[in-house]
Amino acid sequence: MDRLKKAIEERKSLEDRFFAVVVMVGLVIVTVSEIVTFVEGIGYIANIGTAIGGVMLLIVVFEAYVRKKIDTARLMLCYAFNCVVIPIAFFSCGGIDSGMPIYMIAGIFTIIPVLKGRRRLICLLVSFVMDILCMGISYYLIYVDTGAEKRINFPVLTPKARFIDIVCSVILISLYIIITFALVMDAYQKERTSREELVKKLDELSKRDELTGLYNRRELFSFLEGMTVLEGHYLCMTDIDHFKNVNDTYGHVFGDMVLRTLAGIIKGEIHSDKGELAARYGGEEFLMVVKAGTKKEAAERIDSIRTQFVNTGWEEDPALHTSFSGGLVYCGDFKNYKEAISQADKLLYKAKEGGRNRVES
Repeated sequence: MDRLKKAIEERKSLEDRFFAVVVMVGLVIVTVSEIVTFVEGIGYIANIGTAIGGVMLLIVVFEAYVRKKIDTARLMLCYAFNCVVIPIAFFSCGGIDSGMPIYMIAGIFTIIPVLKGRRRLICLLVSFVMDILCMGISYYLIYVDTGAEKRINFPVLTPKARFIDIVCSVILISLYIIITFALVMDAYQKERTSREELVKKLDELSKRDELTGLYNRRELFSFLEGMTVLEGHYLCMTDIDHFKNVNDTYGHVFGDMVLRTLAGIIKGEIHSDKGELAARYGGEEFLMVVKAGTKKEAAERIDSIRTQFVNTGWEEDPALHTSFSGGLVYCGDFKNYKEAISQADKLLYKAKEGGRNRVES
C-alpha cells in the first residue's frame, strides 16, 4: 500500500495518478468485500470469487510497478474488473437480487479515468455487454427457470441477507467513489500547483539575464514603461572600465566572473520591494533604478556600489583593480524613461572622458 501511495505522488501524468488511486482503493474494497461476504455466510464460492479479484489486482500491481508495463496494466485492470471479477462476484453473491449491480457501476466508472481514446470506448462497450448479459442470465435463473431441473444451484438470499448485502454494497461503492475522487482531485491540485510553479519559474527566468541573474533589457523596459510616476526615482547607467582589456588578459571565463561579482554587489544594494530594479543593459553595462530623497543620497548609494567593486580582491591577479564609470540622472526631470536613459548615457561617457572610476550626475 505504501508503494502505491508513493506511486501516486511520482506519476507525472494525471492518467497514471488515476490508475494508482483506483488500484489502491480497489485493494481496500476487495479486502472489505471479502470480510463482508464471509460474515454474510453466502458460501465459499462467493469468498473464492472475491479472492480472485484480490489476486488479479495484485497481478496488475506487479505488472505496473515491477515489470513497469503501465499500459498493459491499465488494460488488465479494466477488463479483469469488468469481465472476470465482477461477473464471478455477481453470480456467487446473489446476482440481480443483491447489491452486486452497484459494483457493475463502479467497474464502469473505473474505465473512464484509467483508459482513453479507442481503448476506453472498446472497453466500455465490452463491459456494458457483459453487465447486461450477466443481469439477463441472473434474472432468468431466479425468476424464470424455477423448475426442479434448474441448471445450476443459484444462491438465493434471505430478505435479511439481501438488505445487508445491498446496504454494504452502497456504502462500499460510495466510499470507493468518494475516496477515488478525493485522491484524484488532490493529485490534480498538486499537479496544477506544480505546473503553475514551473510556469512562474520559467516566466521569472525569461526576465533574467542568464549570466548575472539581474533582470534583462526587455524586463527593464517593461518596468520603466510601467512607472507612472517618475518623481523620487533616479536612474544610473554604469560601464565597467577597461573591460575589454580584462577579457583579453585573463580570458572570457574570468571576465564573466567579474560581471557576476559586480551583479552580486548590485543585488545587495537594490531593494525590489521598494520599487527599485537593476538590470544588465548589455555587455558590461548595467542600469539601476533607485529611490532616494535627494540626488546626493542616490549618488552616495551608487558610489557605495562602486567602492565595493573597486575594493574587490582577485585571486587571479591581486594587483588587478576593477572599477566602473556611471551617469546618474533624476527621472523627474524628463518626460519619459527614454530621455532619462539617453542623458544617463551621455553622463556615463563624460565620466569616462574625465578619468573613469567615477559617477557623473
